[in-house]
Amino acid sequence: MAAVSLKAGSVPLTILQFSTSDISAIESVLTQKKNEAPALFTNLPCILDLQALDADQLSIAQLTGLCRANGLLPVAVRNCDPSWQAQCEEAGLADLGKASARKTSAEAPAEATLPSRSVKIHTGNIRSGQQLFTDGDLIILGMVSAGAEVLATGDIHIYGALRGRALAGVKGEQSAVIGCQQFDAELVAIAGQYRLFETPPDEHQKSVVISLTDGNLNIASV
Repeated sequence: MAAVSLKAGSVPLTILQFSTSDISAIESVLTQKKNEAPALFTNLPCILDLQALDADQLSIAQLTGLCRANGLLPVAVRNCDPSWQAQCEEAGLADLGKASARKTSAEAPAEATLPSRSVKIHTGNIRSGQQLFTDGDLIILGMVSAGAEVLATGDIHIYGALRGRALAGVKGEQSAVIGCQQFDAELVAIAGQYRLFETPPDEHQKSVVISLTDGNLNIASV
């Protein structure tokens, strides 16, 4: 057997898109998001979308340094014009080219094969202050108390009340979902997109499924 084999694969990654080149404004937002959802910002691989940034106002070194200081690990860039090229190469970032347009239904494959994931079943409640993580799908036969946190690289299914925090797709899996029988969450997140609940939403105390569509979290009662 060869010491190294190369295989094509598709790995979902969080994409950072910017609306300003002001490094202070970027730092403020990243710091706020890290404080709101610290579990998301722990060695999270990401792609930097450079389309809206001005190379005269900030450098790749500044941007990557700021990301790493907030727990993000930039691994690649996209929409990189020639003014950024040398800096990206020096930083060791892969160039993914221009962002591709969304496929039309005619261009999309007839079938999509979902990746197989391991499943962890936890029986019992997750108490306040506890954190439970699994690399795969997580099924909880119990409740997630206020102040508790559950994380999974895949789906999270809670056969009980969700009163704490649930973070699915923490390595960027955008197809991940969160489901629970009684919704009273402090925070939910999928693939880096999160929502805090300071006031009860319309779906409060209902059975819900949460998914990610076009970068937006959708909460649907079932």
